[in-house]
Formats: sequence, structure tokens, C-alpha cells
Amino acid sequence: MTVIKPLTPNLRKEIIDGINAQRRELDTCQNTAYVSIQKISLETLEKLIRGLPDGYPIPLERRRN
Repeated sequence: MTVIKPLTPNLRKEIIDGINAQRRELDTCQNTAYVSIQKISLETLEKLIRGLPDGYPIPLERRRN
């Protein structure tokens, strides 16, 4: 289920922490074109998230546990 949450400083930090975790995981891989593309995509995503204003509506998928 998709929910909309406002972008707060805490949510921004959680998103950026997730991006950094993906980067660390990619750092364990051989540096192929696919890995490079993913790293560039993560860099672009981080710039986008940092550039959004507080309160911006962010769609999130709610996990069912």
C-alpha cells in the first residue's frame, strides 16, 4: 500500500542513510558498467532528495509484516 508522508529532516536522513547503505554494498562489487550506472543514479537521487523542500509529499510503500 502506498502512503504519502511529508519530507521531514528525519525522513530525509533515513532516505540518505539508505542511499549510503546501497553505495557501501556496491563498493563490494567489481566495478562494472552496471555498478557505475547504479552509483551515478544513487548520487543523482541523493542530490534530488537534498534539494527538495521540507514538507514535500513523498510516496512510500508500506511493508506488511
